[in-house]
Amino acid sequence: MNDTPVSKKVLRSTLPLATSGLRPGMFVADLDCGWNSTPFLLQGLLLTNAHEIATITRLARHVTIDPSRSRPDAFDGMDESLVYEITEPAATSAAAAPSKPLQSAGADQHKLENYRLALQQHDGNRASRGLLLKLWWQSLLQQLRTLPGLSFSRSAPPAMPAQQRPDYIPDNLQLVLYPPSEATQVGLTQAISACDAGEDALKRVSDDLAAQRDIDTDALQAASNVLAENMIRRPGTMIWAAKMRDRNDRMYQHGIGVAIYLTALGRQLGFQREQLADLATIGLLLDLGKLDLDRAMLDKPGKLDAEEIRAMRTHVDRGVAMLAGAGVTSELVLRAIAEHHENIDGSGYPAGLAGASINIFGKMAAIADAYSAMVNPRPYAPVFAPYDAMKQLFAESDTRWFAPLIEQFVQAIGIFPVGSLVELSTGEVAIVVQHNRYRRLEPLILILTDAAKGLLAQPTELDMLKHNFSMAPKVLRIANGLPDSAFGIEMQDYYLRPA
Repeated sequence: MNDTPVSKKVLRSTLPLATSGLRPGMFVADLDCGWNSTPFLLQGLLLTNAHEIATITRLARHVTIDPSRSRPDAFDGMDESLVYEITEPAATSAAAAPSKPLQSAGADQHKLENYRLALQQHDGNRASRGLLLKLWWQSLLQQLRTLPGLSFSRSAPPAMPAQQRPDYIPDNLQLVLYPPSEATQVGLTQAISACDAGEDALKRVSDDLAAQRDIDTDALQAASNVLAENMIRRPGTMIWAAKMRDRNDRMYQHGIGVAIYLTALGRQLGFQREQLADLATIGLLLDLGKLDLDRAMLDKPGKLDAEEIRAMRTHVDRGVAMLAGAGVTSELVLRAIAEHHENIDGSGYPAGLAGASINIFGKMAAIADAYSAMVNPRPYAPVFAPYDAMKQLFAESDTRWFAPLIEQFVQAIGIFPVGSLVELSTGEVAIVVQHNRYRRLEPLILILTDAAKGLLAQPTELDMLKHNFSMAPKVLRIANGLPDSAFGIEMQDYYLRPA
């Protein structure tokens, strides 16, 4: 029997690589620009085509490859020493120095390394002690801001650097960079008040249009300004507050939702306060042309017939005419409402506009309108989970919607938006309360059920990032996004519940 020791060849855990060396079949675990700067929905990507490689090459210079999650043929012809760790046979001499136990820099460092490795297996993104310190520092600052007697000066947001400015934004729009948003719990009362003001304004406009009176444009502008100001400071909290509201009237709920999603997209792009207020106004008003349509048709379950579709499509022109005749004079607002059902490929209505013929505000309104419709109850289609609605937007980008804006929309509200229901890897159901700035897939959540989907007597708050850091390698993941009312959970039951 041959007892001669043999060399061992083991895949490396990571492979640093310049983007010029990317190949199909490689699993990109991390990149130097961060995942939030990319259009990819999830953190970690198995490269399958030249388009994905070109996208990453355009955004990043260096990446980290995970060979264990890559296809073996991706490394054909490469130097094996880059991909494998080759261990030589251990010496058996009696004179060999005794091995020493691995010295640790402390229990926290050990936890951190376990956490990094577990995350690398989970979604490819690596954590660091600096990331956690930043997170804890941000949390401390948010707590300090709530203490009486302490104030922090708020300077005007800085201008967006030219190199960060998207090339599809018109040159006449000056863009700025907004600071991180407040913690969700800090401004929930103000967010609910802002939503109330927006709904009150929308109801007044509806009443004025029904009575053929001029709209109180000053009151409408004041409500839009309140929505914009709150979206600047607390976008996630505003999304949460809107979802807590009564949904008995779909038109009002939809108008508030579109205003918030549209303004969130504008904030992500860096639009200034005045443009954010315009976006809020557009969102509130864009479907008011339906006031002039048959209510039975609007509430009809199932698909509309050809005649009903033609009637439904008149709501755009009706709305613009009604608003213009009642005192709305903003060309920007009226044009966006006129174009919010136009498609990038020219298949939309009412004018069949395509591509560059559609104004940036119209393109943005189309996305917010479609998303709000998908995630809210409607008689003719099932409610989508937010994640499924995002996938639908991506599936029809560059046909119905402008693809670069879809990517920005995902960045604005998140894959699993604040206020959305999610199913955890444990089977428990939770509400997303607040995003972690550095890891969007490990948010602060409120756990509502046990693994068998039984409602808990007392919901439990959990910061997934901190939990996973302390519990590695048994990390907790979001397994699925859920539609509202899944498993009989009603969001209104948690209205203003302390998180």
